[in-house]
Amino acid sequence: MTSEGTIEVENDGGVWVLTLRGEHDLSTRPSLDEELRRRFDAGSRVVADLTEAEFIDSTVLRALADGRRQAIEHAEHDFAIVAPPACAARRLLSLTGIDQAVPTFDTRADAVAALAR
Repeated sequence: MTSEGTIEVENDGGVWVLTLRGEHDLSTRPSLDEELRRRFDAGSRVVADLTEAEFIDSTVLRALADGRRQAIEHAEHDFAIVAPPACAARRLLSLTGIDQAVPTFDTRADAVAALAR
């Protein structure tokens, strides 16, 4: 069963975690962009957790790539993705090469630990 996409935002040890649940596409991209912008405006470290994302499209992939660009352009930012091998998003990240361009972790704990350093 698929569901409308939601984004849950929480702080985990100084790292902002955006957990995407359900389906994410053009209709949820503005919300993702806004959440990324808000976190990066504060000079933040951000993790996008795709573990529970049932579907993501190219517009969401673009938002993730933009998150990485922000992290590269500003030293106070850092950005990573969580996508376990069995989740729907991991295959798409692999096919598009985003998992090679953006640090991608199997677990939230690993991603948060890497960015908290």
